[in-house]
Amino acid sequence: MVTASALRCLFISVFLPAAFAQLASAEPLKPQSEIPIEKQRLLPATKKVEITGEVVDAWCYASQVMGPGRGEKHKACALACIHGGVSAGILDEKTGELFIAAKHRGYTGCKDLLLPFVAKRVTVKGWTARKGGCNLIKIAGVKLAKSGAKPK
Repeated sequence: MVTASALRCLFISVFLPAAFAQLASAEPLKPQSEIPIEKQRLLPATKKVEITGEVVDAWCYASQVMGPGRGEKHKACALACIHGGVSAGILDEKTGELFIAAKHRGYTGCKDLLLPFVAKRVTVKGWTARKGGCNLIKIAGVKLAKSGAKPK
């Protein structure tokens, strides 16, 4: 069953690249909480970030239908899910929040970018957006994380 939150995430991820393009010429954004809901546009407030965490398939991690949905034991399932079209995500090791990976280039997905890093600890640079309970990250670059802190 598809929830309203999942539909919002899908809707935002489809139109997010156009929203980012509008940011260059847009007026400074007000916090969303200051804009009456009937006047809110599909232009989420974004911020540039660097996040370190694990690459997971968003469905198995969020639903927990296949156990914890992360780690080396879940790698084969995550590879199959992402290869088959499930969105990849970055599980932020500092906050425990899941960020759905949005397109890193116009009209191409993150599948090819993130498949080599499934179940691995990475550092990604990009922009995050949050709307309707959904966390998204538009990835500009990804690399294996330096050794150090371990994920929770």
